[in-house]
Amino acid sequence: MSASIRIGRIFGIPIYLHLTFLLILPLFIYAFSAANSVELLGIPLSFSDLDADVWVKYVFGTVTTLLFFATIVAHELAHSYLALRYGVQIRSITLMIFGGVASMEDIPRQPRQELKMAFAGPLSSLLIAGVTFAGMLLFRALDGGSMILDGMVVMLGMLAVYNAFLAGFNLIPAFPMDGGRVLRSYFATKMPYVDATKKAARIGKYLAIVMGIMGIFNFWLILIALFVYIGASEEEQATTVSESLQGLSVRQLMSDAVQVVHPDTTVQQLHDIILSTRHKGFPVVDGGLVGVVTLSDTHRVPREHLSFARVRDIMTRDVVTVPPDMDAVKALNLLSERKIDRLVVLDGGRLAGIVTRNDFMRAVDVIMARKRMVWGQGQQPPQPPYVPPPSPPTASS
Repeated sequence: MSASIRIGRIFGIPIYLHLTFLLILPLFIYAFSAANSVELLGIPLSFSDLDADVWVKYVFGTVTTLLFFATIVAHELAHSYLALRYGVQIRSITLMIFGGVASMEDIPRQPRQELKMAFAGPLSSLLIAGVTFAGMLLFRALDGGSMILDGMVVMLGMLAVYNAFLAGFNLIPAFPMDGGRVLRSYFATKMPYVDATKKAARIGKYLAIVMGIMGIFNFWLILIALFVYIGASEEEQATTVSESLQGLSVRQLMSDAVQVVHPDTTVQQLHDIILSTRHKGFPVVDGGLVGVVTLSDTHRVPREHLSFARVRDIMTRDVVTVPPDMDAVKALNLLSERKIDRLVVLDGGRLAGIVTRNDFMRAVDVIMARKRMVWGQGQQPPQPPYVPPPSPPTASS
């Protein structure tokens, strides 16, 4: 079961709701509708004091919640619009427990472009805050004792406050917030991109630790601290991987002597091949590529059927293939996007090899080891990095 539900498409970008969003949604509706009244600069942050029936307060609270999360989508679309202008493809936008996340194929390596792209989201939230605040003042001036007008004043005021908070929260200088990317773009004007990422991630981790200590008795602050710390670590790791693989192609990472199986191979025979080769996935060939079968596919076969169930009965026919000259970073992104562990490499329709997630990680380990050795000698690392083709005679696990 997928952890996200698709709800639409804007600018050609799929919009998803993550299950964590569905969990937090009722809490927001309650907080906006009936929680104890709190004011900020004279602006009520819930409808609890509205002179209306409880069900009316919940209607206002529900509408305000949906509008607020629509503004979060607008925040992510602002990032995405600039990303598309800079030639970066957007896979999706997902609403999650702490807001929205735009899934991009890559981040612009030019500091000025990343700065503009990162700041676009908070700027859009500030603009929304300004417009809704002006609307609140207008409806307040029109107020003639109408419950509907009173509700609109509260709703617009809440949208102004929460969008201003959203902008401020996202400008915290820590990944995965926009402020972390703004900070990295500043550092990237003074040092290599990987070093800039590591420095920005380190600052984000320090902030997360401070938040965790300050919020030792506050569940939400601790949760945010964990979110920031994990986000900083993941951004650092992802950047290290993508930078290490820059300049490499699938051909340099793939195994070109591939163990294949026939569709009529029994599952029992497949198990024997897995044991003898220590690989977990194989292309299925019958005069050409017809599928891929993995160890996990065999789990669907009852033990008593292993000796006569065939590979053709359990194999995946929708095979994800790539050309050998495909950029290694794009191939790794494709693995993550399709949630698979291996790609079949076809060269002019001919089976040329197979490349797995382990192949990419092995290459990164080799490149980082080389860089550490070169840095230890006080030299500059070679650019671009080169990894010789792997030597194993069969496909990697």
